[in-house]
Amino acid sequence: MRGSRFLRNALIGAVVLWCGTVHAQTWKATGAFGWLGVGKAYEIGKGHQYWLGEISGSFANDKGQGSLFDHAGSKCPGFNDVDGIHNKSRAGGYCVLSDPDGDQAFMTYQCEGNAVSCSGTADFAGGTGKYKDVAGHNTFVAHVLVMWPDGTMSGYSTWNR
Repeated sequence: MRGSRFLRNALIGAVVLWCGTVHAQTWKATGAFGWLGVGKAYEIGKGHQYWLGEISGSFANDKGQGSLFDHAGSKCPGFNDVDGIHNKSRAGGYCVLSDPDGDQAFMTYQCEGNAVSCSGTADFAGGTGKYKDVAGHNTFVAHVLVMWPDGTMSGYSTWNR
């Protein structure tokens, strides 16, 4: 009787551990985020610019329609500190992802790199609706493609690739 109770409890523990692991992995979306950055750039000395604004766009999950965050819109208030003399940058901020149903996930992001690309992390910080229990750590690489004369910038980011 004791042996069967131990085996049952061990099996239940293994199932709970496995289910928790599977759930944590489901919050990783792999895909591309096309965006437009709108804000203001401040000249902080020769070759040093500090941009403050919002990056917004939409996400396409590599797994296609119906997958995590596919067709979700995103707004990300943040900053980009670019040292053009040493070709280094540091960026960070927050993102609100909203899917077509109106459910939202919140995340923080940060990255480091050069004047046109940075790699970093994004961590979930809560959500609403189906994302109320969202959690996890993601990676991304952001690429600035065009710096427009009006101070906006176009680019894309890849997630978890």
